[in-house]
Amino acid sequence: MSVLTLKAKVIADEQTQAVLLDAMSCATKVYNGLIWHLRDEFERTGKTKATRKNLNAVLKTLPRAKGYYSLSAQATRDEVIQAYKSFFALRKAGRTQHQTPGFRRKTDYSPLRYYEGFGFTLEGDQLNLSLGTGRQDGVKSVTVTLQMRQDLSFQRVRGVLLTYDKTHGPCAHLVVEVAAKQPLGNRRVAVDLGETQAITAIFDDGATLLYSGRLVKSIRRYWNKVRAKVKPPGAENRRKSRRFGQIERKESRQVEQLLHILTADFVHRCWLAGVDTIAVGDLTGIRERIDYTDALNQRLHAWPFRKIVGMVTYKAGLHGIRVTEVSESYTSQTCHACGEVKKSGRKHRGLYVCACGWQVQADANGAANIFQNAFKVSPLTERSSGRVARPVVLPIRLGWHTVHETKSKVALAA
Repeated sequence: MSVLTLKAKVIADEQTQAVLLDAMSCATKVYNGLIWHLRDEFERTGKTKATRKNLNAVLKTLPRAKGYYSLSAQATRDEVIQAYKSFFALRKAGRTQHQTPGFRRKTDYSPLRYYEGFGFTLEGDQLNLSLGTGRQDGVKSVTVTLQMRQDLSFQRVRGVLLTYDKTHGPCAHLVVEVAAKQPLGNRRVAVDLGETQAITAIFDDGATLLYSGRLVKSIRRYWNKVRAKVKPPGAENRRKSRRFGQIERKESRQVEQLLHILTADFVHRCWLAGVDTIAVGDLTGIRERIDYTDALNQRLHAWPFRKIVGMVTYKAGLHGIRVTEVSESYTSQTCHACGEVKKSGRKHRGLYVCACGWQVQADANGAANIFQNAFKVSPLTERSSGRVARPVVLPIRLGWHTVHETKSKVALAA
């Protein structure tokens, strides 16, 4: 059984939406009330107790805590505790410039959380949410319609997170249990992650798929140029400007969409090919290990390796495919044919050449070494002669993804 998060648009009449927004506003008031209590205690005594027992006593004194479901109020309390835990961790690490957790804007709508079937029911596309029994208007629950994807059937809803988007209004995030498909075979594949080639996958018969990462690089390069024209947060003022935040969100959305397209296509091809195990190179600590030029470090540190692994893992889980991570130490420098570790073997981008006569696409060489580390057998050994064959490389193109920069008011006026 796999766990997946589905995002749905909430459709409600004007009166129901007003009640929901009022409950979310109550969550903001409760969050700020708890923050104020802990901040006041910290300023007076130099220490504070960000514990459930302490904050439960404070919750009873906040009248707006009765404006929404009690378990959701407890989730707001846990958000405050987590914020202070992060603050104390930073202070313990010597980063004393960080201030105590701040207040949320009064106009913000904080999320409402529902766990493990408590406080909500879902029948078809009708979601019923409990608001408790202490609201002044007497409303105890609301029912809304969810507009979500219809191509996925799920077994059970574990939890609901209700958020507010300035563009789309209230949105529901459903944590659901999905019955996984059965793999069509018992084949294996190894994956080497990179920047120019985002995914290089080699199958047990030597077939190799290359998914280009150039489009992701171009999007990041484009938004870096746009970001360079905006004043960044500095040492004196760490608060990001509205425009700076917009640029970050747009870049993130465009990159994430591309990665979803890329990983979905890869996992689907693996499932059709009868794969039941995917081995991925473990990139833990790579950001600490790499040290090149400033420009290259900036690109590699921003590359979403972990996000790609996460997407492949959960998409593969839906197809009944197991994902394992194995060491990729020296896999890009090792000749897969003779086993010699030679940094100079990688002549230039995309080509690996060894004195033994082995010459192959560099990322395919690394993926073959990851395959051997994971499964203790080479994917390129010819059964009849024991010789090592070169992989058959198939580049995958997924179309063009455009980027758009919002025109400034100055440009529109001109």
